Amino acid sequence: MNDAPIPVWVVAGPLGSGKTTALSQLVADKPAAENWVVLLNEFTDAGIDALTVASAATGPFDVRLVPGGCLCCAGEADFRRNLNELVTTTRPDRILVEPSGLGHPAGIIDELLAHQAAGRISLDLIVGLMTAEDLAKVDTDEITRAVAEIADVLLLSKSDLASPEDRAAFDSLVGTLFPTKRASGAWHRSDSMRPWLVYEGLSAAPRPIVSRSDLHDHERHRHEDHQHRHLGDIVAIGPGAERRLIEVLQRQGARWVFDRSYEFSEARLMAALLADTELNRAIERFKAVIRVGEDDWVLLQRAGARLQASPTSWRRDHRLEVQNVPGMPLDLSQWDALWARCQSTR
Repeated sequence: MNDAPIPVWVVAGPLGSGKTTALSQLVADKPAAENWVVLLNEFTDAGIDALTVASAATGPFDVRLVPGGCLCCAGEADFRRNLNELVTTTRPDRILVEPSGLGHPAGIIDELLAHQAAGRISLDLIVGLMTAEDLAKVDTDEITRAVAEIADVLLLSKSDLASPEDRAAFDSLVGTLFPTKRASGAWHRSDSMRPWLVYEGLSAAPRPIVSRSDLHDHERHRHEDHQHRHLGDIVAIGPGAERRLIEVLQRQGARWVFDRSYEFSEARLMAALLADTELNRAIERFKAVIRVGEDDWVLLQRAGARLQASPTSWRRDHRLEVQNVPGMPLDLSQWDALWARCQSTR
């Protein structure tokens, strides 16, 4: 039996955002020889969406319906039973998961990442979908906000119904999100999903599963050259922990990534970042997503002397970015030591 981790894709979004259409397109385009399983969460057990996905599939496949408004609440037992059976017995070539548009996606991602930590699956991609109507409620609706935060790739779906103002608002939203999305853009049901299937490991640069056009790559590299952005080597600073130096526009910065098994003390970190020290006085910008409790993740942002903390649905790993004011070098060893002091010991 092949014991390699099973790749998993998640397609999340509010009600009516096009999740079932996206899943149908993905299974219709799958390699005919591969066996894929779709775990589909519906509010009732009518199975209409399941039939829609099943009718699109080619070759071996299985669509499993988990009824209930939320996979991690009403359908928790069914989901866990199905997932355990898939990773231990059936072992398909790929698993696709669609959480209900009524349920918070963070719980299901936590469940999947626990299986990833055990080496059973590889959570390759979380695609988030939202329509122009969803944009208006991203700051007031918990599910919509969670989808925006938790996605690796965020798409404005039903793009034919989006105005130029809607697209500008979507781009503005993407620009405010941290961590930065691997990819984002507009998607219509007649467009292929394949160009958006990207994967990034802990130490890997983003790479497409299906290559984008040469024009896209040319534009991306041209933009990076224009910004004079230089990336240093990735350096391991501990088990499941790494950093990278970044230089752009006469500024030095760095980003750190820690495996999600780490835990930080929110109080200790905020106190350290607000202290009147030479290290802090050099900061122009600071952003981080960190786990501060068993299931509690926060987004920290600092501009100038003001530090803000808010809940976040990000779940993959800890990410911290520091950018210094122009001309001020970054003392990497001091930052490494600060992160070590701020990790929780409980």
